[in-house]
Amino acid sequence: MRIVLKVSSNNEYCNGGCEFALVDLTEELARLALGRIATLREQKDLDPDIDEVYYWAYFAEYFSPWKGIASPGEEVEGTTVTLEGMLDELSIEEKEIVCVPETFHVPPHQIARVECEQMVARLDSIVFMAIPKHASFYVQTVELPLAFLEAAATISVSTTHA
Repeated sequence: MRIVLKVSSNNEYCNGGCEFALVDLTEELARLALGRIATLREQKDLDPDIDEVYYWAYFAEYFSPWKGIASPGEEVEGTTVTLEGMLDELSIEEKEIVCVPETFHVPPHQIARVECEQMVARLDSIVFMAIPKHASFYVQTVELPLAFLEAAATISVSTTHA
């Protein structure tokens, strides 16, 4: 399942071209995240002061529909992509997490360069974080809740056994 997540910045004036993040939430990635949450919960039993755990991770592709577009519509792989069309289709401003078709791809000129990419495991969710290239601040996706991860971990299992 491919999802687009809304991204926020800890710099109120800049987001480094990271408006959204595209993640291929595969069964394997969902299970990895669930395992990391379970490990955090075990650690929390031993040390109540632990709050979240950071892992190096390269699963999110950060992008901005505004980055690199010189005109209102630009020809990309035989289709016309417009800023308004992309945002309308995603409805991400209201939903913050949107499932997109497998054919959804971000044009290379709209992908933000980032470094220090991380997955943060929390007690009931995960988030993805990164530092935009040549910046000194972090961007972070909205939280992917435990229930969403559990559903993603079982989707592939139920479709392969049907």
